[in-house]
Amino acid sequence: GEGERVTHFAAASLNGRATPKGMAGDLRGASGKIGAVPLNMSEIGGQWRFEKGALTLDGGLLLTDAAPEPRFFPLVSNDANLRFANGIIEAKAGFNERKTGTKILDTLIRHRLSDSSGSADLTVKELRFSEAFQPDQLTSLALGVVANVQGSVVGDGRIEWTADGVTSRGTFATADTSLAAAFGPVTGLTTTISFDDLIGLKTAPGQIAKVKEINPGIPVLDGEIEYRLLGDNRVRVEGGSWPFGGGKLLLHPTTLDFSAANARRLSFDIVGVDAAVFLQSFGFDNINATGVFDGTLPVEFDGLGGRIVN
Repeated sequence: GEGERVTHFAAASLNGRATPKGMAGDLRGASGKIGAVPLNMSEIGGQWRFEKGALTLDGGLLLTDAAPEPRFFPLVSNDANLRFANGIIEAKAGFNERKTGTKILDTLIRHRLSDSSGSADLTVKELRFSEAFQPDQLTSLALGVVANVQGSVVGDGRIEWTADGVTSRGTFATADTSLAAAFGPVTGLTTTISFDDLIGLKTAPGQIAKVKEINPGIPVLDGEIEYRLLGDNRVRVEGGSWPFGGGKLLLHPTTLDFSAANARRLSFDIVGVDAAVFLQSFGFDNINATGVFDGTLPVEFDGLGGRIVN
């Protein structure tokens, strides 16, 4: 039919038998794809039945990213349910990370074959990161960016499609999370991210992150950073500010590209920093100073840590 242009399923093994109410049987080794959504379904298998004009399937499947460089590692579902009737496919499934069995998200899908339109609702009830499960076990995008993450993520997303294309959005949040990054340990990270392109991992401007402490060698407390995600593993930092040594530490706008192994360059303004208060943060007993400092610090971070440049 019309929907076959953008929706396909293929089965490697299908058998059936008559029942008092219709037909039933086993399905093994099937694969499928819906519309232009860049996700592949494979290893679909389970029990099917056809009753009163409706085809249903209960079983499992493997979900993978169709992108040339996958944004997430394979997810597996053992509780998938699909129903096809009156030209509409309805499906729901919970997905776990395949190697550890960690629950990632629940999905609810609806697709209309007549006009090739549909939607998928995604729900992350609580994805907790700890010693047992880290972000780099879910996505290669986290490799070399963050480590030792302690905290959880909650949120929901929605993907919609027609014969003309795909749109996606979502909102996800984390609170009081700690992690290690190239610029030092971070504690108390709290942010809510609103995606206007969830599949492309892009957000609108003006996302806000609050951070209790960053320690690149000197503790920097109670900061606020404004940012947006540009896609392709790039982050646009639109600014940041911290109380610092009786004055302020201000971060200049910059773009960080995490898809390359280059050093990250940041520039800070120091405004009205009291020398005596600043030195107290080091705990020196035999050094004292007075005066107020203003200036600019160009800082470069790489795998060995950070340093002031020129």
